[in-house]
Amino acid sequence: MATYKVKKSWLYVSAKRNNIPMCKIAGKNYYSRKHMDALFGVSAEIEALTEWLTTDEAESLYSTTKESLRTQAYRRHIPTKREYGKTYYSKKYLDDIFRPDLKASDAYYTTAEAAEKYGMTKSNICVIVKTNNLTKVKVGVQNLIVKEDLDRIMASRLA
Repeated sequence: MATYKVKKSWLYVSAKRNNIPMCKIAGKNYYSRKHMDALFGVSAEIEALTEWLTTDEAESLYSTTKESLRTQAYRRHIPTKREYGKTYYSKKYLDDIFRPDLKASDAYYTTAEAAEKYGMTKSNICVIVKTNNLTKVKVGVQNLIVKEDLDRIMASRLA
């Protein structure tokens, strides 16, 4: 229980369900370490990670939902761990996906910001970006557009 940070009942049920070898010595259950490591997916990579976020912390930090976090973790193989019934996500891997440094940067517009600034719809901005081959960066579900490039194109359109 201490090694894998799980509750007694969950450990017992999981071990029984997965036919993990067990022996009883002096009234205590001992499970095969090799089989338990395989069940819990313990790897050196996960042990090397130091910063972990709970679901609630990740939701507030990256302005996302629980469902989105689970989907990203599954699709992009983000290391996760469960301890005492709580799920933790690797901060390093989430930072690589949601890029808070780019979102906070003044060098980029979101599609919504650009649409508001130029009085257009988001669809119009997307068409302009595509037809002019402007650089955009995908961050989560948002596209970030380089301000300098978009401002240059919009100035030439208005002139």
